[in-house]
Amino acid sequence: MTGEIKRGDVWSLPDDRHVLVVSLTGLDEAYGAVLTIVLHPAGRYPDTAMSVAIADPIPCTAVAVNLQQLRAVRFAEATHRGTADPATMARVDQALRAVLDL
Repeated sequence: MTGEIKRGDVWSLPDDRHVLVVSLTGLDEAYGAVLTIVLHPAGRYPDTAMSVAIADPIPCTAVAVNLQQLRAVRFAEATHRGTADPATMARVDQALRAVLDL
């Protein structure tokens, strides 16, 4: 891994899970951890108020109830797959607000 872990980044972890970073950029350096949503294969879950179908950078579904804190060191052997576009992140934010009643 090189550089910081940024909000909207999609990573493939060494254990074959894919995650979307939803915490603020810079928290990895400030606290040594980030908040992520575990991503599921495309088509496994419907596109609802709690889930978001994502086409790029990998086809998948983000289910907002699948939040997970990960230590930043977990990304040392991870592969950066790309960054979700702002429109997708806006939908993820909306799903998180619905799930967390914000």
